[in-house]
Amino acid sequence: MAYAIMRAKKLANMGSVAASMQHCYRERETHNADQERTPYNQHLVAKSTDEAMGKLRALLPEKRRKDAVLAVEYVMTASPEWFAQATPEQEKAFFQRSLQWLADKYGADRIVTASIHRDEATPHLSAFVVPLTQDKRLSAKEFIGSRDKMRADQSTYAACVADLGLERGIEGSKATHQTIQQHYAAIQRGVAPKAVVSPKSVEPRVLEKATFFDKARGRGDLVESPEMIAERLTKAINAGFAGTVAQASTAAQERRKAKEAQDTANAIRKRLEALQEPFKGLSKAQMAEVLQLASKLQEENTKKVSRQREQGRPRGGIER
Repeated sequence: MAYAIMRAKKLANMGSVAASMQHCYRERETHNADQERTPYNQHLVAKSTDEAMGKLRALLPEKRRKDAVLAVEYVMTASPEWFAQATPEQEKAFFQRSLQWLADKYGADRIVTASIHRDEATPHLSAFVVPLTQDKRLSAKEFIGSRDKMRADQSTYAACVADLGLERGIEGSKATHQTIQQHYAAIQRGVAPKAVVSPKSVEPRVLEKATFFDKARGRGDLVESPEMIAERLTKAINAGFAGTVAQASTAAQERRKAKEAQDTANAIRKRLEALQEPFKGLSKAQMAEVLQLASKLQEENTKKVSRQREQGRPRGGIER
């Protein structure tokens, strides 16, 4: 099963917007990108961070709240296995429809930049939109301000690429709170836990070695507190089981869809059995006779209802 995946992130200051754009344009070091494939990336609408930031500033209203969301960053992609099998035409259609979905939601002029990245693990579209209302107010709340709106967005986005062989992404699972790269990287790592709690790992680690003067004053090394040890081990264990959690959430989604399909099939079968029950034991000729009689009775009932309406209609006027 292949999924359409879409994530949105609010950016509330110029610094965070510029930093995210520099990542998209590879104007800063990107450790998870394959530099040999970077030339295959495509930059739409704007060709650099400076150009995109210029478009952003031109759209921003002069009067706005200090905490207003200046831009919403979208990442739109699909399951890695879909890209592995997709034709160039399908991939092109996927990115075109993703961009069109944003244009339909915000307005094409609100998209300040969009990049197709092919130099990371899974191809994806990164786009920045200004949440500007028709009356020129910045309001991310009106676009993505509630869980219902975000759920609806996930559904409408999946619907616009459904004929490409994609379904709505994993719904209601903890995996949806990870980044796309984290989720699929976890699946690829497999289910084998990588975190091992050894006797040495529970010993306090030295954070800062004591200097000569510290020792002269009777102070020792600065070491982890019990709370810091617990936090370190918790992170290590969570990272070790990330693959298990990701695969379990995906499997749960598959089981739910399979159960829904089975329930639907059972309901249809029961309705068919109920319809077939009166015809059991009858020959083809007898079945045809029963159907003919049923059709005649339906016609008589229709005429009867029509006569009753005529009789109830006031004379010389329109029935009220």
